[in-house]
Amino acid sequence: MREKLRPSDTLGRLGGDEFGVLLTGVRSVDAASQAAERVRRSLEGYVFHWEQRTYTVSASIGAVMLSRAGSMKELFAHADAACYLAKEAGRNRVHFYSDDDTAITTRLTEMEWASRLRDALREERLLLDYQELHPVQPGVQEQAHVEVLLRLRAEDGREVMPGAFLPAAERYGLMPAIDRWVVESAITHIDQLHPSGAALGTCAINLSSASLEDAGIFQLIADLIRSEQVDPGRLLFEITETVAMRDFAASSALIARLRTLGCRVALDDFGAGMSSFGYLKNLDLDMVKIDGSFVQELATDRMSQSIVRAVTEIGHQQGLKVVAEWVSSTEMLGLLQQAGVDYAQGFALHKPERVLFQRGPLQPVPLQPGV
Repeated sequence: MREKLRPSDTLGRLGGDEFGVLLTGVRSVDAASQAAERVRRSLEGYVFHWEQRTYTVSASIGAVMLSRAGSMKELFAHADAACYLAKEAGRNRVHFYSDDDTAITTRLTEMEWASRLRDALREERLLLDYQELHPVQPGVQEQAHVEVLLRLRAEDGREVMPGAFLPAAERYGLMPAIDRWVVESAITHIDQLHPSGAALGTCAINLSSASLEDAGIFQLIADLIRSEQVDPGRLLFEITETVAMRDFAASSALIARLRTLGCRVALDDFGAGMSSFGYLKNLDLDMVKIDGSFVQELATDRMSQSIVRAVTEIGHQQGLKVVAEWVSSTEMLGLLQQAGVDYAQGFALHKPERVLFQRGPLQPVPLQPGV
């Protein structure tokens, strides 16, 4: 790299396989692009041998003009975002930062959220809500069933929904820490999640794709069940269909191990990945949750009605309970009942509430009859 730079330019190693170059006296994007291309081509053409094997090198280069950055922190953030987009575009290329680049804006937002998430984990500002699942078929009387949902308390006290920060958590490798926090919080406080207390029947916990690669997540669950003396049958772990599709072997292995503990497992968002019904046959499940996009259009779209009926029938043939998500009206409940769906979840039945153990002393606790 030094051979392709001028004596007045500065080359430094930032860490790992990241390097920085400061070009002096370069006043145009074209001139900077030419310098970046020289470095890129020199690396692309470099071949070295090690232990009877041949290796080649390529570089993804992000570039920014100093006049575009207001501070040193912004300069590095803009260069890092541009470098990331060079990688996403196929690597071995140069990408220049631009103020009107929407991809850059998204990347910078994710970078900011990653930093904020690390602070939130350290400062214990993650929150849990619970949402109840209700039986659809008449005459069914059961213990309460809930799913725990992740939220975040921002620095200014506002509550942030997961759609704002989970993409950054996935991009920056923070999901294993978040999954572990959710699992530990829910199992440790399982009797302080819902007003029914120790009578709570089932607590559903979502596991991200990161849990498939986290060798310690299963052991954490097993240790918590043992130390907290929790009936594993009260725990229902949800894995989305898209996660199962991404790594079927790892999903199957984790599901099998969870079931050996006595836990139950659900396939969430079924239908979202456009996969075959073979997943219901080949995965060892207890429950399938129909993706809410089909449920939302249940009253107006015949195809959605057919899909809900088909999933329900095949699920029942496999011995699974079937849940409909995103139920937003009582009209939907009648259609779901006709389709034979077992449980419904959505704002028409219950709006998410903060778990009891995270409520402040002045917050009222809704009581159910007999509790």
